[in-house]
Amino acid sequence: MQTSIEQTRDRGNFTDLCVLLVEDDEIMRMSLADRLQLESIPVRAVADTASARKELKKGGIDLVVTDILLPDGTGIELFSDISHNFPGIPVILMTAYGDISDAVATVKAGALDYLTKPFDINDFIQSVTHQLSSIADIQLIASDAGEEIIHFKPGSGCLGKSSAMRKIERLVARLKESDSSVLLTGESGVGKEVVANLIHQNSLRSQGPMVSVNCAALPSTLIESELFGHEKGAFTGATHQRKGFFEQAQGGTIFLDEIAEVSPDIQVKLLRVLQEREFQRVGGSIPVPLDVRVIAATQVNLDESIEKNEFRSDLYWRLNVIKIDIPPLRQRREDIVYLARQFVSRLVQSKQGAVKGLSKEAEFYLQSMTYPGNVRELKNIIERAVVFCDGPWISENDLSITEHKVLENDATTLKESIEAAERKSITRALAENHGKINQTADSLGISRKNLWQKMKRYGIGK
Repeated sequence: MQTSIEQTRDRGNFTDLCVLLVEDDEIMRMSLADRLQLESIPVRAVADTASARKELKKGGIDLVVTDILLPDGTGIELFSDISHNFPGIPVILMTAYGDISDAVATVKAGALDYLTKPFDINDFIQSVTHQLSSIADIQLIASDAGEEIIHFKPGSGCLGKSSAMRKIERLVARLKESDSSVLLTGESGVGKEVVANLIHQNSLRSQGPMVSVNCAALPSTLIESELFGHEKGAFTGATHQRKGFFEQAQGGTIFLDEIAEVSPDIQVKLLRVLQEREFQRVGGSIPVPLDVRVIAATQVNLDESIEKNEFRSDLYWRLNVIKIDIPPLRQRREDIVYLARQFVSRLVQSKQGAVKGLSKEAEFYLQSMTYPGNVRELKNIIERAVVFCDGPWISENDLSITEHKVLENDATTLKESIEAAERKSITRALAENHGKINQTADSLGISRKNLWQKMKRYGIGK
């Protein structure tokens, strides 16, 4: 019979992952580090938060295990620092009995787990390997068409390099063993379906179907039949039994996009299905058991819809077990060039064209644009630019052909207007000076240090 450690080890190979162990007690630090190495888990072991921060800056850390009480601070402070400066790196806390309340509060704030000292070293290894297993061997369908499979680690930047998107990746990773309903909110084009695909591919249902339904595109007269199917003879034209989207998704996930567009009578039926976990085909009398994970999405403020009696509050709370709000692209501008480069790479590979990538001037120009259509709009801009590009590098002119506006009137306050104008001036100056910092700073009449600070603030040139 296998031990729990042997069973855990069988779940994955962690030799390409690294644990940062932060423990001031030398004997315990050495003991835990030795056991991790015995389990073929790479580890860097340090005694204080200052050393931990140095290791984090070096990169290559996939999981942090830290004591709460440390000589120069606390593990809770270190967790806060990681959340802000190294988003995506999960944290496990080790705590004495008297500090459990602090550990619990930190777990609620986003830490993965905590271990109470003294603990069995096998429990320690099991906790570490369990968390590493959620990082390793995760696959997702990242493209809209679903033909591209990418391996990623939560927080590594699969959805974007901004802290907001890396936090979403971490949240998705924590949903791996959950079957709860998820509500995705955000403007049109932010990537709600991409996140839904990621949730499905990272779930225990990944081997089952992923069925996407655009509720707004379903005719009101046929929506019930489309969702739940119908029996032969249920209505004129029903010449045979048909499985609806819910039945097609059995064993997998159903993604209900634009859920706010569903009519009140269908909302009632959806509520009953989610409550009773069964449905009936139109014209049928036999309940069909439901084995489906539901992910819904909307760009509408459902709280306002509930106040207007346009959306049922009871259905809202059935869907809103886990809520993920995806910010618009203009609020995570560090993702613009990051995503644009990915789009260019995929288009070049698929079309085998002569385009090598984006010029520096083009990247600065992209950062000066406004994106009311969010990531979908950015993708379209890049696709057109690849078509129009005559040389090996996409230029600013190739992008301007797409007739998109730079940031101008999308600000709503004086502060936002000033920031938009400043961002536009900086990106334009960088493009004119071919990205050279000293020349750009001189042309703007500011110091090199001031320019770097402003570029960092606005997410320019990263």
